[in-house]
Amino acid sequence: MSATKAAFNDGISFTSYLCPSKVADLPPSELTILKDQGDQLGSGIESGAYLQLGEQAFALADDAEGRPNKSTEMLRKSTLAKLRVLGAVGELAHRYHTYDLAIDIGIALPFDEYISEQHEISHQLKSASSFMYRGQSINLTINHLKILPEGAGLVQWRKMQAMQQGQPATKSYVVVIVGHRDLTFLIFRQGKPPTGEPSGTVRMGYLEFLQSVSQGICKPDNPYLFEALLQGRETVAFPDQPGRTYDLIERGQRSEAFYWEQVKHHLSEKFAYLDIPNYEILVGGGTAHTLLKARLDELLNPLPGGTVNWLPEIQREVCTVLNVIHPADQIRFADCYGGSKWLAIKFGRPLEAVS
Repeated sequence: MSATKAAFNDGISFTSYLCPSKVADLPPSELTILKDQGDQLGSGIESGAYLQLGEQAFALADDAEGRPNKSTEMLRKSTLAKLRVLGAVGELAHRYHTYDLAIDIGIALPFDEYISEQHEISHQLKSASSFMYRGQSINLTINHLKILPEGAGLVQWRKMQAMQQGQPATKSYVVVIVGHRDLTFLIFRQGKPPTGEPSGTVRMGYLEFLQSVSQGICKPDNPYLFEALLQGRETVAFPDQPGRTYDLIERGQRSEAFYWEQVKHHLSEKFAYLDIPNYEILVGGGTAHTLLKARLDELLNPLPGGTVNWLPEIQREVCTVLNVIHPADQIRFADCYGGSKWLAIKFGRPLEAVS
């Protein structure tokens, strides 16, 4: 599922943080109850991911479940960026019992939101000099703030690797990421960041496949369907539909073929714009590396001038450095980790990167 992914670096080592990208408003009455529970039972507001910002309060991640919540699956990621970043910073402070933080922050946004929203988000975060998380007051000083398009972390990591290998710094890259929500296509001509078309992000991630496969049986975000597909089961059943079982083999094959035609058409149009004689294609995103891997290989490998890189080296590095074991999760963390590593080297001080 869509998630907030963060990599922290203190100048010595990295650590990772992963949580659902959900935010729920916390009414004052519930905030009072949580505070009272803490006083009476020793387990209240400090026991959950609760963020207080001025007069407003929010439940984040798992603690937003069961409440009317907002999610980046439906909203623009920039809408919740400030709260998700402060939640990740708060979790860092909570883990290390450090409540006066002076750090560098990097944020990855979908390309179109990066173009239109980066200055507003930068202003919002730089104005948040103090907040409360898990009932603890946190003072925040942002030394440097970098907002990058999703996928830029893969390029920055690859450029660092290329430099170590003695390859030219002016190499061109194309980034193709198919994730849970979005499909991203970015052109880094001679390694320079994109500024407009044909680079872009569209909502053509795994959710589009779920929309098709769930049609007529459940909502696309049904956790029982998601788990059945993740486990490769042949059937699925739902507690609210007793006695009914749905076949997933034919339904899944039909939905996957329909979904792939959408992805293929979109990418074919994007690659038709290319006028670069030689370039490297960096492929990221959990959906690209699982559901669509074989199909993407067939589409991308024959492209003239293109060399496909499925980034196995960064997956191994994420496994070793962040202790992320599952291969699909390694590639999901790759963009965040690459950006975090680049910023840590650039500024040479503690860093947090969030995507």
